[in-house]
Amino acid sequence: MAAVVVAVVVAALGLVMGPYLAAFFIISAAAVAVPLLMRDQPKLFARACLVVGVGLLAWAMIGAVIGMILFIPAALLLLVAAFAGAGNRPGAWLAVTAPIVAAAVVAAFYLQPPDPDNEPPPWFNATLDIGTRVHDRDFNRDFHQRRERLRDFGATRVSVYERRTGQFVLDVGIPDAFAEGQSQDRLKEQILQLPEVVDLRLCTFHTCD
Repeated sequence: MAAVVVAVVVAALGLVMGPYLAAFFIISAAAVAVPLLMRDQPKLFARACLVVGVGLLAWAMIGAVIGMILFIPAALLLLVAAFAGAGNRPGAWLAVTAPIVAAAVVAAFYLQPPDPDNEPPPWFNATLDIGTRVHDRDFNRDFHQRRERLRDFGATRVSVYERRTGQFVLDVGIPDAFAEGQSQDRLKEQILQLPEVVDLRLCTFHTCD
């Protein structure tokens, strides 16, 4: 029951923080409740807690980037429930096999070679020096107009966010293919011409250089 409560709270937070990922949070929370359907069969209940708990831990590792790591407390509670009743604990073979299988799945996911066709295109990441001017209406209007002109040079997206207090970052998306007269180098030059840019890096799914 504690695991279900935790999972429901996590799912509610997920719906607020990332509504476009609602299905992942709802399905993950629903899986936590599966053992409750077997509460009248203690041995089967314990096995279900073990399998779902271990599976949820593996899923939390695989889906960490989309927030599934928040389900780790619920998974741990399920594992505690699986071994709470001394006379109803899952057999030794399942207690050993389930974690091995889950670890193998996680390892296979992270060790598989990258597939360039399924990776997002690279982007430019620029550190900005705008200080207190961020609160200046005229500055914000002019800066917005100048950065939006980057789209004329092929930028697919142009966004600014605050990485740490007082430190702002400009992300500029790079298209899979530039139109005639456009190029990655020209786009880079235009970004560097923004007077607020103090550092510029080219980022991929794996790293920023």
